[in-house]
Amino acid sequence: MKRVIAAICGFILVGFLGFPQVGTPGRPIVMLFVPSVKVDVIQEVGPKIAEALSQMTGLVIKPVIAADYAAFIEAMIAAKGDMFGVPTTDQYARITQENPGVHARLAAVRAGYPYYFASIYALREKGFKSVYDLQGKVWAFASTRSTSGYVIPKKYFDQLGLSFAEEKAVGTHANALIAVLEGQADFCTGYGSPPLPPSALEPFLKSIGWRWEYGMDPEMWLWDKTTDDLVPEPIRGHCRDLRWAIATEVKVYGDIWELVRKVAVVDVVGPMPNDCIAFAAGFPKDLEDKIVEAIKTHIRSPEGYVLWSRPGFYEWYDVAEIDDSFYDSYRKLAGYPVPQR
Repeated sequence: MKRVIAAICGFILVGFLGFPQVGTPGRPIVMLFVPSVKVDVIQEVGPKIAEALSQMTGLVIKPVIAADYAAFIEAMIAAKGDMFGVPTTDQYARITQENPGVHARLAAVRAGYPYYFASIYALREKGFKSVYDLQGKVWAFASTRSTSGYVIPKKYFDQLGLSFAEEKAVGTHANALIAVLEGQADFCTGYGSPPLPPSALEPFLKSIGWRWEYGMDPEMWLWDKTTDDLVPEPIRGHCRDLRWAIATEVKVYGDIWELVRKVAVVDVVGPMPNDCIAFAAGFPKDLEDKIVEAIKTHIRSPEGYVLWSRPGFYEWYDVAEIDDSFYDSYRKLAGYPVPQR
C-alpha cells in the first residue's frame, strides 16, 4: 500500500514543483486498477489497455495496480487531477464521501446489463437449500471493501440475524471460490452475472423483448432443480459468473460445466449498479473527454473487447455514459448519504 501511495504522491509532487502538463512524461496520468479478481491477469491486461489508450489519445498513461482495496480508495481520494481508475461500486461510494470531486463518467455493461449482484456460492454436496442453512458456517470473501464480496452480503446477513463461525478475507473473488472448492470455507460471496439463454433461442427472445432480470432463477438455463442436474445440452444456456472466471483462468478445477455441477448459487443479493471509470478531482475536462471517447472506442473494437471482457479481469463487455447520480440507488441500499446536488 505504501509503495503505491508513494509512487502516486511522487507523480503529484513532480507536477506541483515543475508544473508539467498532465499526460506528458513529466506528469503521466495514472490509470489505477483494483485487484478484485485475478491479480496476475490484471497485471497482464491492465498495461495493455493503458498502452492502447495512450496511443489513441497521445497522452502518457501509466498503469498502476493498487496493493489492495484500501490502497485504491486512499489513492483516489488523495489524487490531484492526474488519475482515473476502475473502482468497484462500494469503493466509488466511499471515495466520493471523502472527496466529492471524484466523479464517474462510464459504467460497465456486462451482457447488456448495467447492474450486477452478489451471489452466494457453495458446493452442491453441502446441501444448502437457503441462506438460513449458512448459519454458523465459514464464510470466505475477497475483502471487507468489496461491494459484492462483503458489503452488501454482510448487510443482508445482518438483517436476517445470521452469524458465522469464521469470516475469512482472502484477497480476491477467485480466491474466495477456490477456498470453497478446497474445503477451507463452507461458502463464499462474490460477483454474480445473469445466466444467458441458449444461443439458438437468443433471436426469438430478443424479438419478443424478453430477457432475464434480477429476481428470476440465477441458474436458469443452467441447472434443473427437478432433476438436480445440468440442463440438457440442446437447451442449456451460458454461465458467465465467478464459476466461469475460475474455469477459464484457473482450470485445475475443471471446465465450466464441471464447476456448475460442483458449485451452486444458494442465493443472490442486490441488484447494484455496475462498477465504473472515475476521474480524480480536478482532472482536466478536455483530457477526461478524450479518455472517455478512447475507452468507448477501444472496448467496442475486436482487440479491446478481448481485453476488457477477459475472465479474471473485469469482464466488461461495453460501457455506458453516466454521472454520479447513477450510484444514488446503491448509496441508499448500503446506507451511505446521497449527495446534495
